[in-house]
Amino acid sequence: MFRQKSVLMYSIMFTVLMLALIAFVYNFNIPNPNMILIAALVLSTSIGGFIPGMICAILMLAYSLFFFSTDHSFVQFTEVNLHKIIVITLGVIVNFLSVAILKRNRDRAGIQLRNTNEKLEQTNEELRKVNDLLKSIASKDSLTNLRNRYSLRQDFEMYIGIPLHVAFIDLDNFKTINDTKGHVYGDKVLAAVGKALTESFRTSNCYRYGGDEFLIIAEKETEESFRASFENVKKQLSDFDIQLSGGYTFGVPETTAELRAMIMQADEMLYSVKEKGKGTFVGTAFDRKHVPSKEAATHYNRFQDVDAAGQGYQLRGQKTDSVSS
Repeated sequence: MFRQKSVLMYSIMFTVLMLALIAFVYNFNIPNPNMILIAALVLSTSIGGFIPGMICAILMLAYSLFFFSTDHSFVQFTEVNLHKIIVITLGVIVNFLSVAILKRNRDRAGIQLRNTNEKLEQTNEELRKVNDLLKSIASKDSLTNLRNRYSLRQDFEMYIGIPLHVAFIDLDNFKTINDTKGHVYGDKVLAAVGKALTESFRTSNCYRYGGDEFLIIAEKETEESFRASFENVKKQLSDFDIQLSGGYTFGVPETTAELRAMIMQADEMLYSVKEKGKGTFVGTAFDRKHVPSKEAATHYNRFQDVDAAGQGYQLRGQKTDSVSS
C-alpha cells in the first residue's frame, strides 16, 4: 500500500514537472529543448521508477511529435524532421529503459542489503546469547552452582580498595564420606554446601576453589555478621552430619598482590584450625608484612595456572602481579 502511494505521488509530481518544462521550452522558444526534457526524463525514472519515467517519456515524445511535425499536426513531417523524430524516439527509449533497469537493480540491491543486515543483526543477537550462555557456563561450577576460579580471576580487580573478609571453608574428612557413602552422596553434599553458602553469603562472593574447598570474599561486612553467616551455613548442613572448618582474614587490599596475600593468609588460618582440632572458624586481621608459609604459597600457586617456569607468588614478601589471580 505504501509503495502504491509512493508511485502515485512520484507520477503526479514528475508529470507536473515535465509539463512545466514543456511549457517553458515552448513559450521561450528554446532551440534544443530535448536536452532539458531528457534530463527531466532521467531524473523522473531514476527517482520515481518505471511508471513515472514512462509517463514522462510519453509526454516528451508527444511534445517532440508536436514540435517537429508540420503545422503541429503530430503526423506530418519533413524528411529532416522525420529523421529527428526517429533519433529522438530511439534516444528516449534507450535512456528510459537504461535508467529504469539501473533503478530496479539498485532497489533490489538495497532490499538484499537490508535483508542481509537484518540477518546479520539476528545472527549477532544469537551469538551474543550464546556467548552469554558460554560465559555463564564457564564462570560457574556446575555441581554447586557457585562461581569458579575462572570467575575469581575475572573478579579480582573489583575487590581492590574495599573492606573485605576473605575465608577458606573446608569439609572435614570429606574423603571418608566419599569412601563410605559413595561419590553420588558426596556430590549431593557438595551441592548442599553450595546452596547453603549461596543463601548465607552473597552468591557473587562464593567460589568453589577446588574439591571440597570453598573461598568466600565478603564486602563491607562486620566480623560478627560474617561469623553469623558461617554459623548459618553449619545449621543448614546439620542433616548431612558433616563438619566444617574455616579460616579467614579481614582488611582492605590495596593491590591484587595484597588480595592474593589475604587469600593465602586465610588458607593458613584454615590449616591452623585443622591442626588444632577442626570444626571451628578462626580469623585474624590482614597483616601486610606477613610472609606466607611454603604450604600456603604452594597451595595457592597450584590453582592459578602457573607456567612451567614456576611463576607465581614468591615467598619472602615478594608478590608478583604477573600471575593470573
